[in-house]
Amino acid sequence: MKFLYYLFSILPSTIHYFISDILSFFLSFFYRKKVVKKNLLNSFPDLSKNKIKEIIKLFYKNLCDVFIETIKGYSISKKELKSRVKYKNIEPINNHIKNNERVILITSHQCNWEWLLMSLEINLVSNVHAIYKKLSSNIFDKIMYKGRSKFGTILIEDRKIVRFLKNNLDSVKVLVIAADQSPSFKNAKIWTKMLNQDTAFFQGIELLPKITNSIVYFMSMKRINRGKYSIEFKHLSSPPYDKGKTEILPLYVSTVEDLINERPHEWLWSHKRWKLKKAIK
Repeated sequence: MKFLYYLFSILPSTIHYFISDILSFFLSFFYRKKVVKKNLLNSFPDLSKNKIKEIIKLFYKNLCDVFIETIKGYSISKKELKSRVKYKNIEPINNHIKNNERVILITSHQCNWEWLLMSLEINLVSNVHAIYKKLSSNIFDKIMYKGRSKFGTILIEDRKIVRFLKNNLDSVKVLVIAADQSPSFKNAKIWTKMLNQDTAFFQGIELLPKITNSIVYFMSMKRINRGKYSIEFKHLSSPPYDKGKTEILPLYVSTVEDLINERPHEWLWSHKRWKLKKAIK
């Protein structure tokens, strides 16, 4: 399986995007179609049916490009990745690292989040630590792990992050969190409004910056054209923090909403983001 995955990854980009176009056409008929439509209707109740249809069509094109580019990432070189993913303002992050200030970079599943993670490692002056959720398939989990960590990124399984930080905090200069994942029923969570809906978040987005005394930035990614992206950092918060107050999550949610409203098709609408329902008191 790994060999076939590699062979597909080294195909020319023209073939990759031809396949992506075919996939996007067919997937739009059956892959989580109801989930995508429901999420969009609930998030944008004032949009017309035609506008929702337009976003859905563009969403599947984006999703399939991300899928194909993720496979491409398995064999992509540092030089090619640097040419495809450009940074607008990475200097402040590197300056924090040089000043021995710990940074947490929060992002969402928008544009090509896989290339975002991979490109960070080759543009920062320190190793990147990133929280990840293990896939149910061991084969594909190993493939994704290898691709994501190929340039040196250190991946930490989400359920092990607190213990890891407790034992290795001095070695963690930059920690990356994709904060728009949906927690399970068992996870401790924080509720807030996002896109007109009660939305559950992992507590980590609020607690990790505080227990690690980290400066928090949001990473936004924008597609310039096919296979070409730009990344920009937005400062969200800095120590000292009030441990008894929820102050980071509202800033994150507001920033994500602005990004989604600006380019709605680039977010991961097929994710069952609102599967949890807030208990009515």
